[in-house]
Amino acid sequence: MNIAPQSRSLRPVLALTLLVSLVPLCVTPILPLTDFYAHIARYYILARLPDFDVLQENYEAAWQLLPNLGLDVLGTGIMKVLPPLLGAKLIAGLIIAAPFAGILYLSRVLHGHLPVLSVLLAGLVAYNHILIWGFSNFLLGLGVLLGATGYWIAAQNRPVRQLAVTACLGLILFFIHGLAFALWGLLLSMVELSLALSSGNMGPRVLIRRAARLALIAVAPALLFIQTKTAGGGVITPVTNLLAHAEQGTLWRRLGTEAYLRMDGILRVADSTWRNFDWGFGLVLWGLLIGGLLAGILQIDRRMKLAAAVCGVLVLLMPPNLFGVGHLSERIPLLMLALLAASLSLNPDAKPISRRAAVASIAGLLLVRNLMLTVGWYQDGKIYSAYLDALSRHDTRTLGAGVYIEDARDAWVFKPSCRPLSFLMIFNGTAVPTFANPTQQPLRITGALTHVQSTVQKIVLEANHTLPSALNALSNAKADTIVTCSTESFPPQVQGFEILAATEPWILYQRITSK
Repeated sequence: MNIAPQSRSLRPVLALTLLVSLVPLCVTPILPLTDFYAHIARYYILARLPDFDVLQENYEAAWQLLPNLGLDVLGTGIMKVLPPLLGAKLIAGLIIAAPFAGILYLSRVLHGHLPVLSVLLAGLVAYNHILIWGFSNFLLGLGVLLGATGYWIAAQNRPVRQLAVTACLGLILFFIHGLAFALWGLLLSMVELSLALSSGNMGPRVLIRRAARLALIAVAPALLFIQTKTAGGGVITPVTNLLAHAEQGTLWRRLGTEAYLRMDGILRVADSTWRNFDWGFGLVLWGLLIGGLLAGILQIDRRMKLAAAVCGVLVLLMPPNLFGVGHLSERIPLLMLALLAASLSLNPDAKPISRRAAVASIAGLLLVRNLMLTVGWYQDGKIYSAYLDALSRHDTRTLGAGVYIEDARDAWVFKPSCRPLSFLMIFNGTAVPTFANPTQQPLRITGALTHVQSTVQKIVLEANHTLPSALNALSNAKADTIVTCSTESFPPQVQGFEILAATEPWILYQRITSK
């Protein structure tokens, strides 16, 4: 039995995978992605800055040479022509589709056809832990990274065109996400080493020539990077953090936390936002892939073996932050799964029943994960609809903020669905803190909003805050409207504030001002 169907017989599988991947996007007006709407708010501000006084009073455009400008340029353009919530859905669709398309292209190059296994695994990768975090630029960069790797391999017999086109792709990738560019360079090195090994020509001259061609791709991005403010973050930050923990006598506790976070990132790589389910799901998924390789049911393309092995090492060794980019160790399992999705295929020498079982198992995992995701997002969608209705009925005034006390105290009650709420106030004409660090993003917070922003940051760092004390601190910073989430059944009254609206788990407070 041949389980590697040609394009015509693969169409139903591809169509079904696309269908189940679109459903979660359609069941909620707002996507429960942690940082995503902070980026959307920035695109909206950059697009509408010349048109609104409240934006000009609290934000300043800071366009400059940065390695993570890709979606800022694209997102700002989208926000100029589309309503913000529709534009956000379009951008979300793009960052979901980019890794999916990159996997399919790389798989087509590696195998000469598109295996059904790659299609199903690409569907699993489409919704992932990094998407739940809302790291938009990295996900777009991941799609370009995979596609550019595929082109490099496909153009092996046309070295001049290969170098010219890939150099352009590398420059594009650098401006989308600097980390994605760095990882791509490492993976290309492993691909070239694999090709040299398979050719049997490992002489110094050959290796130097291959390395020199890769170095040519990196010259322009490297020169640009050292001119950026982002380069100031360097490798010093993670080393400094580690030494600080050692001096405080908490090194082993920190190492234990890092080990837990790495395990969490591996097991929740195909995230559904249900933590306990995702841990079990991850054990099954990785068990199927690793068990299939060990049993000889699955095989990995020889050109990608070293790249996948390097990803495995990076899962263990990657520092938690670098050059101002956080959660690095949680991004590597996604890269590893994406590479496996593109490079794995069914071993034709394995028993037909084993091959059928492998395909059926991955298809079952895809359907179950997307069902869980859809149910969870549908429930969140009802919360968002009520919140959007409340925003439409109330004047949220000039300055707004979000404060999530319970999340700061206990990560186990962390609700990704709460995080977008404060950023949605920007569409209501209310300035809110968002990602606006000019060393990372082309936006700067100014005016009265700087006090609100610094207060929010202090509340996050000081775990001893109660809801009343946090609200009072923000009141002193002149924040007008504050949204919070709580596990309490009844929203607590806080002196100096009125409750505009509340639907579990969110509460919308407004500061009482003298008339």
